Amino acid sequence: MSDRSDRPAPLVFGQPLMPHQDDFLRLLDPVFHSARLTNGGALHARFEAELSRLLGGTACLVSSGTMALMMALRLGGLRAGGEVITPPLSFAASVQAIDWCGLRPVFADVEPEFGTLCARAVEAAITPRTVAILAVHFQGIACDVAALEDLARRHGLWLVFDAAQAPDVQIAGENLCLRGDATAMSLHATKLLNTAEGGAVVLRDPARATALTRMRNFGLEEGRMTGPGINGKMSELHAAFGLAVLPHVAGEIAARAQLRRWYDAGFADVTSLSLLRPRPGSSESHLYYTLVLPPEQRAAVIAALKADDILPRAPFTVLCGPGTRYETAPLHTSRDHLIAPALAERYLSLPLHSDMGRAGVDRVVQAVMRGMS
Repeated sequence: MSDRSDRPAPLVFGQPLMPHQDDFLRLLDPVFHSARLTNGGALHARFEAELSRLLGGTACLVSSGTMALMMALRLGGLRAGGEVITPPLSFAASVQAIDWCGLRPVFADVEPEFGTLCARAVEAAITPRTVAILAVHFQGIACDVAALEDLARRHGLWLVFDAAQAPDVQIAGENLCLRGDATAMSLHATKLLNTAEGGAVVLRDPARATALTRMRNFGLEEGRMTGPGINGKMSELHAAFGLAVLPHVAGEIAARAQLRRWYDAGFADVTSLSLLRPRPGSSESHLYYTLVLPPEQRAAVIAALKADDILPRAPFTVLCGPGTRYETAPLHTSRDHLIAPALAERYLSLPLHSDMGRAGVDRVVQAVMRGMS
């Protein structure tokens, strides 16, 4: 019988990008001396400025990506109980943020090619009660931002994009976070640039930033509560972590781009396998490398991967329908059949991080091929 200790180490889906420990501690040194741990300290201001420069807009740091979604929605001054149209394919936080803001989620179907919110389905879901659209750049794939922006403009709707799954993607040479009225991004440990826990609301129009900075600090202005607020602040410790990670992001992106090329080469001759490709005109994701497989074949591939201690990610069941919180919620579509439920059973994201190297890619490819045979 083979000794399990001879087997290679488990290969996980994601690996947090860690800073050098000495760099992190060096950044924290003045924090220990000043004892200023939060409430907009020097490191917070520095990291917020660096993130704004990196994205080309105005970033407002907050405590999580979910908090960013909630604040981006509240920034629109939406009437309580209004409907927010959103896709059923996303992480739970997207729809939970709508709930927590006292709004009602309405689900619209996705595009079959990209899995992102379909503008035609959104239009079919609009009623006099609709106040906003919350669209998700799903699995590193950009939404049809131009179509959604046009739709929001024509119907007078607030447009928020959830960029937690696509923080590095660009379209027409511009970061996706600069589209719509506001974009929520995550700085969670699983993201390229991370603060362990954290997030940001990103704006193209800096005029709205003052309202956001007041909102994340209980709505206070010179000690008086002058508007809606919450404790959404990021601490100095998390800002220090982000600053220490920041110099390593470009190298990680380059390494993951190489991993994608190795994956592409490994699967080049497999005609029965499809990949989730970027929308034309947008850049590729460095968070996800996603296969599109028939459900039975996906199950066999997952089993083959797990047999070799490789942990992929079968991303996101639908957020509405039987067995969900929104069991009776309809899914609006412009087609003669629903797209999202079938797509949810076909996606499979493979490990993509620099710790795996060429040997890790080869190992994953071989396991996928075994599962497909």
